[in-house]
Amino acid sequence: MVYTAHQLARLAGVSVRTLHHYDHVGLLKPASRGSNGYRQYGEKEAVLLQQILFFRELGFSLAETRAIVSRPDFCVQEALESHRTMLEKKAEHIAGLLATVDRTIRHLEGEMDMKISEYYEGLSDDQIEEYRKEARQRWGDDVVNESESRVMHMGKDGFAAQQAKGEDIFKAMAALMPKGPASPEVQEQVRLWREWLECFSSYSDEAVLGLGRMYSEDPRFAAFFAKYHPDLPAFLSQAVACHFAGTAEPPRTD
Repeated sequence: MVYTAHQLARLAGVSVRTLHHYDHVGLLKPASRGSNGYRQYGEKEAVLLQQILFFRELGFSLAETRAIVSRPDFCVQEALESHRTMLEKKAEHIAGLLATVDRTIRHLEGEMDMKISEYYEGLSDDQIEEYRKEARQRWGDDVVNESESRVMHMGKDGFAAQQAKGEDIFKAMAALMPKGPASPEVQEQVRLWREWLECFSSYSDEAVLGLGRMYSEDPRFAAFFAKYHPDLPAFLSQAVACHFAGTAEPPRTD
C-alpha cells in the first residue's frame, strides 16, 4: 500500500506539515517520490510513524526519538511492549488524578461531608485502625477501599438510611426465628440482606457465606446480633448456610 503525505497525515491524525518536518529532520523519510515530486510512504513508514507518535505522547523529544528508531537493533515489537508498559503506568497516574478531582468536586458540592471514622461510630481511634487493619488482612485492600469509598459517597444521611435498612432486616429475622432458618420468609430476608451488603461492597458467594459464619463465630459480631435476640447470631449463620444449600457445607457448631 502506498500513501501520499495527505493520506498518511489523515490516517495518523497529524498535519502534512508535520510529515514534511519529520522528513527534514531525518526522522521519517518517504519511501519514494512520485513523478510529480510528491512524497510517497509505504507500510514500513506508516508503522514507523506510529512509533514516533507513541514516543511523542510519552514525552520524548524528536532528537531522542530519532536516536532510538535509527538504532540498528531497534525492534518494533519490543518498542510496542515498552509503550504498553509506560502507557499503563500513565493510565494509572491519570486514573488517580481523576479520582482526586472527583473527590474534590463531591466535597465542594457537599456530597462528601462524612469522615471515615463515622463509618465506625462508637469505636476509639485505636479500635478503628485495628478493625481496618484486620479487615484489610481478611478481605484485601481493594475490598476495604471500595467499601469505605461507597460509604463516603453515601454521606451521613445515606449511610444512616442504610444502617436503618440493615436494622430492619435483622429485626425481621429475629421475629421470624420460630419459622426456621430455611423457611421462605427467612430466606427472603437473607436475599434482602445480601442485596443490602452490595450497597457497601461487591461480595462473592464464598465471601457472603464466610460473613454469615462470622456472625456467630466472631465474638464481636455475635455480641452485636445478640442485642436483637440471644439466639440470632447462630440463627443467622444457619440461615445463610441454607441459602447456599447444595453448594456449601453448613456452619460449624463446635
